[in-house]
Amino acid sequence: MSKPVLYYDDVSPPVRSVLLTIAALDINDKIDLSWIHLFGAAHLKEDFVKINPLHRVPVLQHEDLVLTDSHAILVYLCDIFGTDSNFSLENPKQRAKVLNRLCFNNSIFFARDAELMRKIFQRHITDVSEHLKPVEEAIDFLEIYLSDSHFVACDELTVADFSIVATLSTLESVCPIEESRWPKVHDWYGRMRQLPYYHEANQVGLDKLRDKLNSILMK
Repeated sequence: MSKPVLYYDDVSPPVRSVLLTIAALDINDKIDLSWIHLFGAAHLKEDFVKINPLHRVPVLQHEDLVLTDSHAILVYLCDIFGTDSNFSLENPKQRAKVLNRLCFNNSIFFARDAELMRKIFQRHITDVSEHLKPVEEAIDFLEIYLSDSHFVACDELTVADFSIVATLSTLESVCPIEESRWPKVHDWYGRMRQLPYYHEANQVGLDKLRDKLNSILMK
């Protein structure tokens, strides 16, 4: 079986969720990486648009399969490489719980993060504090979810945690995760940051994004 190719730029939260999954599955040597420089507009170049007409990363290309959504990529990686690990999604109920949280991230959590970041990068807003209500509400939802389980989908770490922590850590750049309002989220976030692969897979790209955000918001 040929290696899957991941088109990526780690400033992207969805990309970082995939990098966390690759690290957790210990399959770094089984994935080829191809960097698409987002701030250099490489995602708009003709060669990449042929691969993904949505001109977004991540993209996973594996032989004749092309996946252009991070959530689909996470599930596929678990199905291909995670069957003998703690990240197996073979149990129908476990799989459904994970998919449910991935759908939450896709339709609510990351969607609100992306909308806020788009406005910042397009210089449509100057005072972020006036635009935080939608993302704060989304974190409220996450607080409720974590009232029912140790991690976001169940009591075990799953790829849903990677998807959501990549989004949350990005939002923290403009919306501090206050323990007084979100104690369970605060605790979970702290545990996620203690994962041995968290820094390399998430924090490195996050720091690059924060540098860019700060250069815009401080003007």
